[in-house]
Amino acid sequence: MNIDFKFLEPYLIYIVFSFVGLLILYIRSYTQESAKISVLKRKNKELVEETEQIKKEHQLDITKRKYQYESKKEQYLNYFKLIDQFTKEANKKTQEKLMPILDEFNKNYLNAASQNNKRKENNAVTVMSKKIQKLTFDANEDLIRIKQETNTIRLIASEDILEKLDLMEFAYDNNMEKANKMMSDLPKLMLSNNQAKMKQNQDDIEISSSVINKIKSDIIILMRKELNEI
Repeated sequence: MNIDFKFLEPYLIYIVFSFVGLLILYIRSYTQESAKISVLKRKNKELVEETEQIKKEHQLDITKRKYQYESKKEQYLNYFKLIDQFTKEANKKTQEKLMPILDEFNKNYLNAASQNNKRKENNAVTVMSKKIQKLTFDANEDLIRIKQETNTIRLIASEDILEKLDLMEFAYDNNMEKANKMMSDLPKLMLSNNQAKMKQNQDDIEISSSVINKIKSDIIILMRKELNEI
């Protein structure tokens, strides 16, 4: 028995074309999805690389800020250590060196006065004046060290701190000027026993010292603020 399949040919052609159409649609869909996946992979890789770069930059920024903080903190601490040392040593030197000078003057002058020896009296005054000049010269040398350290701080300090440092330097110069005046006036004031003038000179120095302490406190506050903002 022979079966004629010719009547199936249209259907077979339809099936074949349908299959080819589905295959094309599948390939097109696969290609599109593959492209999307490729784009997603590329974007994901870019995001990962960008994230890693941000992490590195953030870590670098943290390291940089930490270095800046530690470096500034060390220099600020050294600055105030030097100021405290300068104040402490200046007071100590003045007490240790001035008192023997005054004791020597009193001894020599009273001895000369008891002998009514004007030459020795004048010599006692001259010796005391020269030793006091040496004492003030040494104090000026110590002040120069403070100014040199201040110049180092100026390289890293903010504008607000720079303004206060200028005031501090002016206050130190003013204080030293008053101290020098007190020292230079001391011989003649002692000879005339002018207690009022000596007290006035002392009060002037104490006032200028309180100004220095106020500026110093302001600088400390500004330096703490600056370090906290790093």
